[in-house]
Amino acid sequence: MSPRQRVRRANVEVDDNTLIPEMIQRLRGLVENEVHIGMEGGGELALIAAVHEFGSAKMNIPARSYIGTAKKKAQAAISKAVRAGVTEIALGTRDPTSLLQQLGEIGLDKTLKNFDRIKQPPLSPIYASRKRGRKLLVSDRDLRGSIVFKVVAKS
Repeated sequence: MSPRQRVRRANVEVDDNTLIPEMIQRLRGLVENEVHIGMEGGGELALIAAVHEFGSAKMNIPARSYIGTAKKKAQAAISKAVRAGVTEIALGTRDPTSLLQQLGEIGLDKTLKNFDRIKQPPLSPIYASRKRGRKLLVSDRDLRGSIVFKVVAKS
């Protein structure tokens, strides 16, 4: 027995006046492109991002995932935007690029909010002694500022 699957579809009514090839052409931009959300920066910043996301056994630092957990938290909002957007694109009232931009903005917003909320696991005593108050350290602030999204062609 296969696991139960949930499928959601766009609500597009096809009749005798619908030109299927034109509809397919309008939707093509969605299958040829994708949205990437992550950090952009140099090697040291990439190391900090990787340690935040995955932790480091060597440095005894636990993972504080901000991208992976944000992906899960953004799924409902992104699904809702996709359902409405695909219908609009199929009907010719919206272009794929604007939907992909909207999805990137939703994902970026959720990722930044998730980054700001990370509290678990607690900071190591050494790091906590360097950190004063609730403000982000310079490296954390730089990392937060490097989080971006891009619409790219699928390879």
